[in-house]
Amino acid sequence: MHRFLVSPESIKDNTVYITGEDFKHVVQVLRFKAGDRILVFDGTGLEYETELVSVEKGKVTGKIVKAYAPDTEAKKTVILFQGMPKTDKMELIIQKTVELGVSRIVPVYTRYSVVREKDGKIESKLDRWNRISREACKQSRRVLVPTVERPVDYHQALRMWKEIESNESAACSLAVFCYENEDKNCFKELLKCYNIDYIRAVGIFIGPEGGFSEEEVQLAKDYDIIPVGLGKRILRTETAAIAVLSIIMHEMGEMRV
Repeated sequence: MHRFLVSPESIKDNTVYITGEDFKHVVQVLRFKAGDRILVFDGTGLEYETELVSVEKGKVTGKIVKAYAPDTEAKKTVILFQGMPKTDKMELIIQKTVELGVSRIVPVYTRYSVVREKDGKIESKLDRWNRISREACKQSRRVLVPTVERPVDYHQALRMWKEIESNESAACSLAVFCYENEDKNCFKELLKCYNIDYIRAVGIFIGPEGGFSEEEVQLAKDYDIIPVGLGKRILRTETAAIAVLSIIMHEMGEMRV
């Protein structure tokens, strides 16, 4: 069945209302009519099997046949602090990490970030980034939509993680930053030192194309964030984000291979 994301306000008294672009897609592209069934989710954790009841001008009305919570969300909170990359690489990072199960994405300005968007331009970027997140959720059968947040500077990102860590308690959280010059801590081996069953929140810091400066590395260590290497080869920033999320999801039992 085709799948659509609606706002929570579009579901009332066991009835779903579809408007806007999705209305056009249902009626003009798919040519659905009363009696056809679709899947609907509202980003709060539930999915609804819905039978279309009526197609009016600008609005499709459906009756919820079944509501359930599919087991498609990660059991842990995984937050990606992504150094702002050049061009449209952030769009690829958002799409693929959302598919893999990331919970939140925080773009971060670091010393070597080339791109620093002006306030007016960042609003349109945020709209597009969050639209990509929503579309990735539709495709991957997720029911919670990760938020792509407004970019912050590196110091603010570290403080954000500290606040998250204090809410979860340090014993139940783990944060790492990927550093190409780290040859002691292998990421996968590091995860074996922790009982992943008791970890509730994971923070991942990935630098932009130029990586992290030595000052930023030391500052992360001061915040008890662990440096990790990803092997013998240097990965692009977008590759590193996808690789790290894949490793974490595998170790948490979210990927079966």
